Amino acid sequence: MHIPREVVDKIYQNIDILEVVSDYVSLQKSGKDYKACCPFHNERTPSFFVTPAKGIFKCFGCGKGGDAVTFVMEIEGISYGEALRQLAQKYKIEIPENASQKPSDDELQKQNEVDALYIAMQFAKNFYQEQLLYTEEGKTIGLSYLKERGFNELTIKTFELGYATSDWDTFYRTAIKKGYNPTILEKAGLIQKKEGKNEYYDRFRERVMFPIHNVSGKVIAFGARTLKKDKDTPKYLNSPETPLYHKSKVLYGLFQAKKSILQKDECLLVEGYADVVALHQAGITNVVASSGTSLTQEQTRLIRRFTTNVIVLYDGDEAGLNAAMRGVDIILEEGLSLKVVWLPQNEDPDSFVQKHGTNAMLAYIQENAQDFIKFKTKYLLKNAENDPFRRGEAIREVVSSIIKIPDVIQRNVFFKECSQLFGIEEEILIREGNKILGKELKQKTNNEALSDLLQNDTDAFLEQKATEFSSVYHQEHETMRLLLCYADYPISQDVVFGQYLLKELQGLQFETPVFQEIFEIFARNLHEGRLLSHHDFMKMESREIRQAVINLISEKYELSPNWEAKAGIIVEKKDEKLNQVAYEAIMRMKWKAVQRMMKENQKNLQQASTEEEQDRFLQIHIQLKSIEQEIAKTLGNVVR
Repeated sequence: MHIPREVVDKIYQNIDILEVVSDYVSLQKSGKDYKACCPFHNERTPSFFVTPAKGIFKCFGCGKGGDAVTFVMEIEGISYGEALRQLAQKYKIEIPENASQKPSDDELQKQNEVDALYIAMQFAKNFYQEQLLYTEEGKTIGLSYLKERGFNELTIKTFELGYATSDWDTFYRTAIKKGYNPTILEKAGLIQKKEGKNEYYDRFRERVMFPIHNVSGKVIAFGARTLKKDKDTPKYLNSPETPLYHKSKVLYGLFQAKKSILQKDECLLVEGYADVVALHQAGITNVVASSGTSLTQEQTRLIRRFTTNVIVLYDGDEAGLNAAMRGVDIILEEGLSLKVVWLPQNEDPDSFVQKHGTNAMLAYIQENAQDFIKFKTKYLLKNAENDPFRRGEAIREVVSSIIKIPDVIQRNVFFKECSQLFGIEEEILIREGNKILGKELKQKTNNEALSDLLQNDTDAFLEQKATEFSSVYHQEHETMRLLLCYADYPISQDVVFGQYLLKELQGLQFETPVFQEIFEIFARNLHEGRLLSHHDFMKMESREIRQAVINLISEKYELSPNWEAKAGIIVEKKDEKLNQVAYEAIMRMKWKAVQRMMKENQKNLQQASTEEEQDRFLQIHIQLKSIEQEIAKTLGNVVR
């Protein structure tokens, strides 16, 4: 059965879209709205806006928009029903256990699998926690190891750490007894199939388990650390790529760190799971890890949702320095402010904070954080001081990083700093940077040209844009905007605007199908005594309707009231101009309708085979022409 309507209404009543979006994006006040760089596409200038008064978000770059439920659906990749459940959990609203929101037919099979994978991962997380805390092996091996590392009970609970025992199939057998499907368990990366046999065994055995969460806190994968000293056994074993988990798009610890990152407007980036856990326990909570891989573009964009300030904090050995070097350019390309901290030789964040404490760790970061130019220069010049060829390569390497910075002013500041550090003229460095940029631009242009040749959806895209630019579309758009924004606005003692508009448009047909569908839904509900608002349409399952409504009620710019006097632009507000604007919109639609009728009648007149038919169609033409001229006169148009 569906989630009961009264429960859905309660969820919507409690939702604060600003609070929901802020869990994923760092928002800045902008007039009555809030803005940020869009989390759905790559951009450096904010075009993503949240309007709390309307309860909506809208990106004017990629076009995505909706209410808080739509936002959760889009950013989590989940169904309408699952988004409602997640928000109900956030706002502590109870949903009956036997209730489920049915997804659309085309989403049903895929969504059922995704939901099943999430459930399986949650079960696995609980299983490994129980193994750690309540089994003899878990307590003597796993829990003892974590306590030796200095992790206390609160930290273990916060990060939901667990343990996988040494048995080959304990997890598999337990899950099957609980009714879990082995196919789902295998797709989740929890079990593996024996080669050539229809038998399974546990992927993770005799390892401490670090659950990996997505931004909303759902477990999507595991990082598992062995406690063996066998050189042939990998130290860490991670979950494979699954429908839930793509390693390059996830940052370990972000769920636990996101609020702290927002508050401090700074993100510490480390290498390993234990580094995150140790720093978090020490009270340094704005920390995430790249999960032992080179930093990716997707991970950098994930950080940028919450802050533009990054401090890379890596181990004080050669491997740590190499990892930091690989991540520098990616962070710069995304327009983030970057500093780098080298830890002392043979130290990592975990060991340093355990030995020296929180205050010493924070002091070391503050005293040793250096911009990437100094960091990279020091690293590259280590063995090139007396070798002009290596020195030249080092300069070229630094220049190649500087040109990644999208901001021209910042780029020039770093060119000046680089000039001073290397003792070489600034103009030479800029010239070299331009040369590298020219090569990259040429390559990019060639690739884009090839991509355009291979693009198959161009015709459909152009057809959609042509529709949106037509005059009929804009007239219908304005009429529907007025209906959704002012349906309940009283225009007389007993009549609200929605009733007036419905009466005036009776018998007219919208050419834009989604507008016609919205109008019919509105009319049907009004006939039954219900006056719908844009909030009601946002609760509907039709993605097309929800997107159309967002586009109708969203305004990219907040117009000054002075524009009305200077340019005749009516600012969207409930004022004395509403009746006039609505009347003109209605008359324009009627005028277009009459013109369509005249064209159709003209065809009939040309095809008429008898004088009687010709006279009848001619009389219709005269009547329509008279109506057209009257409407045109009202609108101030000239009609011949």
